[in-house]
Amino acid sequence: MQTAIMPMMFLSGAMFPLAGLPSWLHVLTVVNPMTYAVDPMRQAVFAHLDVPAPAAAVLNPGVRWFTQQVPVPAELRIVTALGLLLLGVAVLQSEKPTRSFSHISLRTRMYGG
Repeated sequence: MQTAIMPMMFLSGAMFPLAGLPSWLHVLTVVNPMTYAVDPMRQAVFAHLDVPAPAAAVLNPGVRWFTQQVPVPAELRIVTALGLLLLGVAVLQSEKPTRSFSHISLRTRMYGG
């Protein structure tokens, strides 16, 4: 689990700003679903800070698809949709039929014989 989570954390922009990354690394951050959870939190924090515009542009660049910035509501929809999808997968994986012992009498189950 840690082998998947740690790279996702580093590539999400939670540890460093996403501005000025090489193009190959930018592709990895856009594909990373955790990026879309971190960026709205970063946007909310920077909305309450008094930071000069040049510093805000470097520290809070947002997520871009090609040349267009992804709006926060779209990021929240992406996170919600992915969460619901993975919840559905987890529910389907956990719905294994349980073995029923209704045909065995209570005495047999309690005393083994």
